[in-house]
Amino acid sequence: MALLLGTAAGLLQVLGYAIYIRKSVRRELEPNPATWFMFAYGTALLTVLELDLDAGLALLILPAICAALSMYVAYQCWVRGTFKWPVERADQAAFAADIILTVAYLAAWELARYGSITEESRHIATTAFLLCSNATTFTAFSPLLRDAYRNPDREHSPSWIVWALAYATLGLATALSAGWLTVLMVYPLTNAILHALVAWFARSSRHGGRKLSPSSRGI
Repeated sequence: MALLLGTAAGLLQVLGYAIYIRKSVRRELEPNPATWFMFAYGTALLTVLELDLDAGLALLILPAICAALSMYVAYQCWVRGTFKWPVERADQAAFAADIILTVAYLAAWELARYGSITEESRHIATTAFLLCSNATTFTAFSPLLRDAYRNPDREHSPSWIVWALAYATLGLATALSAGWLTVLMVYPLTNAILHALVAWFARSSRHGGRKLSPSSRGI
């Protein structure tokens, strides 16, 4: 049952990206470049950390899909020249946090490999890194949430609703696979809430019918 729910979550994630990318290509929304680069980097790191903690296939389908497709969205932002180094200190801190987590994780892995620390110690360290990686989700969402709140026309609420449902489904898969009280539950729970919040900010009733100008368009 957990694998079935995990697969369903992955399919919902693909559906959300299919809608989002199509809207982006048609210039009907404007992805926030800073957030998408943090999504791409952070989700890839989180997937590796969960794999290292022996998360089953049911729990890895969605983050693996999210990592791959968010990289595509981030790449398109780069190609179109919309990506700029974030101005907000919180956004800069999120990039720095992910880099520090990666270096620390690799260092712990190497120390365990050469016997400098025990495998149990490395497992504890990886769990701590996973919690920190999930914490950076909030900073990664910060530029997007500001944009969605101030300029709801730049986002597409249905895509974020689908993604929120995907993470809620992953939460059920996680509960069945590893229990409710597990560090692996932090990822689907926080993302379900944050995706739903973007959907609420970008709901159609807040749109003013603004057309995106060529200079301000994202993907």
